[in-house]
Amino acid sequence: MADKPSPHRSRRRVPTAAVAASALIALAAWAGPGTQGASAGSHIDAPSAMLDPEINAGDLYAFTSPEAPDTATLIVTYQSLSLPVDGVLPPATFGTRTRYDLNIDSRGTGRPDLTYRWTFRDEGQRQFLGVLNGQVDSVSSPNLKFKQRYTLEELRPGKPPKVLVRDAIAAPSRAGAAGMPDYEGLRREATLPVPGGGQVYTGQAADPFFNDAREMEILKSGTELPLPFSPLQGTNVTVMALQVPKKALALNGDPARNPVVGVWATAARETLNVQPGAADGARYAQVSRVGNVIVNEAFAPDNYLTPAAMLRGSPLGVLGGVADQFNTWDAAKDADNHQLIDMVTKLRGPKAFHATHPGLPAPQANPRKDMFQLLMTGLSGKARCPVGEGAACPIREDLNSQVMNADADAGAFRPAEELRLNLSTPVSRTPRKGGFLDGDPQGFPNGRRLTDDPTHVLVRVAMGEPAVKEYAPLFRFTTSGPPTKLAPTFPYLAVPHGLF
Repeated sequence: MADKPSPHRSRRRVPTAAVAASALIALAAWAGPGTQGASAGSHIDAPSAMLDPEINAGDLYAFTSPEAPDTATLIVTYQSLSLPVDGVLPPATFGTRTRYDLNIDSRGTGRPDLTYRWTFRDEGQRQFLGVLNGQVDSVSSPNLKFKQRYTLEELRPGKPPKVLVRDAIAAPSRAGAAGMPDYEGLRREATLPVPGGGQVYTGQAADPFFNDAREMEILKSGTELPLPFSPLQGTNVTVMALQVPKKALALNGDPARNPVVGVWATAARETLNVQPGAADGARYAQVSRVGNVIVNEAFAPDNYLTPAAMLRGSPLGVLGGVADQFNTWDAAKDADNHQLIDMVTKLRGPKAFHATHPGLPAPQANPRKDMFQLLMTGLSGKARCPVGEGAACPIREDLNSQVMNADADAGAFRPAEELRLNLSTPVSRTPRKGGFLDGDPQGFPNGRRLTDDPTHVLVRVAMGEPAVKEYAPLFRFTTSGPPTKLAPTFPYLAVPHGLF
């Protein structure tokens, strides 16, 4: 039976022993042949994510659907670094007793005005090997020994949950050409309509993320790796992709008056309620969070391969440190979270880069208002950046801040780490991976398309753009786009990689 609809928000709880035990089992599976270890530019979100790969968030995408411009597409990926299984290795799975949420903030308060929630249940026994009894030509094929079903709900504060999809079968992990000769067909079958317009796909895909790991290292430590390195090519992810009418996302259902929304994804695991006086029963604790790209990976001071982690003898990151804490933080409290604000405004990379490149004086002044604006308020001349001296934000272009929404209460605006999308920006005829830095207003940080390179944008902003242009040629690295050709229509992602 699928998880029951539940209240819109719940308080954080202490994980149960069962959850901890399952995390250790997951670690063993994660460290085995089905995945590869963390490295610069990987998608290990935080040290604890190594213990629970089902909730290891990879990337979040939000963009106007190019073939259906009255809709927007939201995509979140998990289980990065999954190697092709082809029926030989364990399949990638979604977590049961887990809530996967896509949160939409249309007022700029850091609180979700709308949440899309996925919950999963297993059908059949989880298999370590031999997931097929024979050839699979349908997601409901009896030859699949193990399936996962999901329910998708729409949650709005003060309203009862609305079930959009009930107990549907997610697309399985690809199990080779012999066992699944037409994975495209399986994906089409698993792509379902959503009431009110739109569609949903839940399953596996090739990881569309691309970057040159040299960019990540400049952000993390100011260090340049000697050669290009893109560690995610050939890997897969689990995916929740949703296409919905823009009016469903916009404040008061009016994307013309209120075009900007903030998006972030969270995962919450079931925990045991141990608080005195609290009601009996299960509660859920947020254990994963992703908004803008690699915020936790690049900016948390004690994440993997950072100088602080290395000095403490923890090259894979400090368990329980800031990187882990980030995954539990409530976006509604970001404005008062000095640890988060320091993460995104007191950058290590530019100072270290300047020390080794004295002829190229990267910006030295911290706190960085431009990074605060990019990640915490969105770009607008009306936005306020209360870090350092004064409150004015340096980038005056009106692009993607909720303060631009006509019906929003400007006095209630709260900075929060969200991926902000302007629903009114026209689809670019010639998309550029550098987004707004390269004159393409539809690109990152105005949402994020699958062809955007947000790490590239963050490096260039960290080094002074758009105010200072002379550093730009240094940071035009070799990555050109997703490692596998994308599909022209929803869900746009390439089918999972296979070995055979």
